[in-house]
Amino acid sequence: METRKVYVSGGSTYVISLPKKWVKKANLKAGDSLVVTEQGGSLLIETSVIEKESQVKEIKISKITSSDALERIIIAFYLVGYDTIRIKLDRKDHLPYRKSIRKVMDYLIGVEIVEDTNDSMTLEIMVDYKRMMTMQILQRMYSINRSMLLDLGKALKTMDIGLAKDVIVREREIDRLYFLVVRQLKSAVEYQQVAEKLGIENQRDCLGYRIVVKALERIADHIENIAKSYIQLMEIQKDAPLDDFIKLNSSIVLTFEKSVHALFTRNHTMAETIFQELKEIKKVHSDISNELLQPINIQSAILQKTMLDSLGRIASYSGDIAEIAINMSVGLEF
Repeated sequence: METRKVYVSGGSTYVISLPKKWVKKANLKAGDSLVVTEQGGSLLIETSVIEKESQVKEIKISKITSSDALERIIIAFYLVGYDTIRIKLDRKDHLPYRKSIRKVMDYLIGVEIVEDTNDSMTLEIMVDYKRMMTMQILQRMYSINRSMLLDLGKALKTMDIGLAKDVIVREREIDRLYFLVVRQLKSAVEYQQVAEKLGIENQRDCLGYRIVVKALERIADHIENIAKSYIQLMEIQKDAPLDDFIKLNSSIVLTFEKSVHALFTRNHTMAETIFQELKEIKKVHSDISNELLQPINIQSAILQKTMLDSLGRIASYSGDIAEIAINMSVGLEF
């Protein structure tokens, strides 16, 4: 931490000097513009995002242990905000790496291959902050998750394997939106201007949104897990009693809906009611679990226990969202 004296220039303008180390790090020179934002009792000084140079990262596959590792590295650079990723194909066996590059694009929104030669591939990330605001993406993720839960309940009730498979397919879109939001939040934390464009009024809310988007992504994973387990269950025991599962799923849908609505409206009173509902869900969960302790078909019981545990995790993540709703409502409704 450094202290700076305030000087008066021209009789009416107050001036402070900038730390030399920060000026060099930001590549500033005389005549450059800075963005000044008032935040309560503080002033936030940023370089202009518009003038910020494109961030470029080069990857050499000769230094990567495997094609799977390359996928993870590309995702990591996408999340931290790089605009251009150049992959040097400096190995003879580069075909698996090419395949991984194209595969990872299925999970990342706004990524295009702009160059594809014998020895390199270049990815360009073209994301417009104004067109895809964070809250809109979170609402989209919620909508997909809700439809997955509702259709999961319908699939269990009608023994519709096709519908269960369709639920599984939808999980990929949640992953794509998840990666995009994480990328947005990273930039929003760094630049107040970006936060405003994304509809985030206060940068401190980014931490809450980061927890929420992870909860939404994990909920989709558990819905997918239930659907897959259900398909396997139908292969070995089509008459498995699932009425209690269907009722529990319906209760969890309502709790999930309420938790997200409380978040979007910053309604702490609504969020508080969720914790009582979670106690009731936990009791039902325990009752069903106890019934599975004396199975007639062990393999069937294992699959049902897997489904039950995932339903419990979905309820738990709804509680996490409710907690964030309460935290974000502080100062707004109390």
